[in-house]
This record gives sequence, structure tokens and C-alpha cells, in this order.
Amino acid sequence: MHDLVVIGAGPAGLSAAIAGLRADFDVVVLEKGALVNTIVGYPLETQFFSTADNLTIADVPWPAVHPHPTRLEALNYYRAVVAATELPVRCYEPALAVERQPDGTFIVRSQRRDGSTGRYPTRAVIYAYGSYDTPNRLKIPGEELPKVRHYYSEGHPFFRQQVAVVGGGNSAAEAALDLFYHGAHVTLVHIFDDFDPRVKPWVLADLRAWIAAGKIATRWETQVTAVTPHTLMLQRADGSSEELPNDWLFAMIGYRPNTTLLSDVGIAIGENLVPEHDPDTFETNIPGAFVAGVLTAGALPSRVFIENGRNHGPRIVAVLRERWGR
Repeated sequence: MHDLVVIGAGPAGLSAAIAGLRADFDVVVLEKGALVNTIVGYPLETQFFSTADNLTIADVPWPAVHPHPTRLEALNYYRAVVAATELPVRCYEPALAVERQPDGTFIVRSQRRDGSTGRYPTRAVIYAYGSYDTPNRLKIPGEELPKVRHYYSEGHPFFRQQVAVVGGGNSAAEAALDLFYHGAHVTLVHIFDDFDPRVKPWVLADLRAWIAAGKIATRWETQVTAVTPHTLMLQRADGSSEELPNDWLFAMIGYRPNTTLLSDVGIAIGENLVPEHDPDTFETNIPGAFVAGVLTAGALPSRVFIENGRNHGPRIVAVLRERWGR
């Protein structure tokens, strides 16, 4: 019987698991993809808004090179933390089900790479997976075409292509700017009349300059209503429409968590897909089942960052230590 199973090996899940390990808990971490899988999926040239000190976990120092670390530095850091703490992380082993037992314990079942089923009895579970695997959809005709992407990694393949980026947050702004720098013909389409105020200031300054110079086109207060192999159909707030030549569409409009693993065990899901939980202890309506990291924000993941989500796990472990007299 494990003391704690953590589902998700992002910064919040790792922080929780290490706190458990240091409390002499028997801990195992299940991760459906690679270590810090969401960060792996970030654009290759990502630079964090947070400083290195705000991205550290488990009191392990970050040997910062830049004031705002890069994606590559983050991957190096989190690998080093897991290696230093000898944390038992099982990558590429997704949790399939969590079953609550009559005595209040749980069994977490997983899918191993060899096709066998893992079975982990545990006293407590922390759900610490994110929302990056489930992108929001435009829900329009043509969205299934291969030219439509919901993730962005690099700009080179789109050199001299007609590319539209839908959205006005950090992901959309960074993709539009990087595509432009790699020679794409970029049009940014946003339902509102300006960017999200939380866009990284250095990205926003560059982007606004290129928009003002007429190098990056914009369609404010506009929605994409249909996608064809060579065009986009646009609808403006004033009722007018436009057919825009297009080779590729990046729908950078956010992500939402998959709540099936939560609801199957009886965890209530509230407004904006936020799991019902105590904001102080992070315990859900099911005793012994906790949430941590961006999952606590449901469909609004931008409300939780590494710098605050990293604190959830140690608080949960403190609750369990008091409860178990450890």
C-alpha cells in the first residue's frame, strides 16, 4: 500500500511528490507522457515570464543563465531535480482509473507501455495533471483539416506561407511573432479589440511594432466561421465578412482539463470545470483525493502558474502528515 500516488509529473506534481518523499511517504508518480510533458510541448524558443527563482521546486536552486529562463533550461532543471531526489516517476504510464475502496483508500490503475495494467493501492491521491492535452476547439466547419493546428513549436516550416493565428493571449502572440520572424505572412485574428493584458511585455512590444509597420496583419473583433483548404471565412463584429487566403491556421485559444478521471471517482466538477475543493487544503469532496497545480483552475489555467502551483503539494502533504500523525 502506497501512502501517496501523484498523477502528473509537471512542476506541481513533482513538488507534491518530493514533499511526500521528504515526509517519509511511500510515493509513486504516474505521468502519461514525458517528464514535465507540457513544457516539452512549448514552442522551442519559449522564454518564461517568471524568473528562475519563481520556477524552482523542492528548494533545489536553479543555476540561472538568463533573467527569464528558456524552455531548454527548464527541461534541464526539472530533470536534475528528479535525478537528485531519486523521485520514482513512471513516465509514459497514464492513469486510467481511480477507484475508491470501502475503507477510504484508493486503487489507481494505469496502462503500462507493454500493454499490461498497473495497480497501485494508496492511502491518498493527488491529481496534478494539466490541461495542455485538450485544446479548446473553434467548432466550425473545416476544423478537422490537417492545416489547422492547436499547438505551435517552431516557425521554419511555414516560411512564405499564408498563416493565420487565432487568439490574443501569450500563445497566440508568441506564435504570430515567431512565424513572422521565420518569414511567414501572418494575419492575427482575435474576437476582441486588443491583446490579453497578461501577454509578456517584451513580446507585446515587438508585436505591436510590426503591426504598426504593416508587417503583421490583424483582424480585430473577428471570428473564423469556416475553414477551406485554401481560405478562411471571417465574420466581423459589424456583420461584414471576408474570405482570407490561407495555407495554415493556428487556433491558439487555450486548453481545458479532461475531468473524466476526477468525476469517475465522484469528485464534483463545478463552473468552468473547476474540481470542487477546499482552497486551503486542496482536498476535494472525496476525502483523501486532492487537486494541485493548474487543475485547480479548471478551464481557466492562466490563473495558476508554476510559481504558485508549486506550493500546493507541500500544503497537501502537511495536511496528510497531521491527519496520519507522521
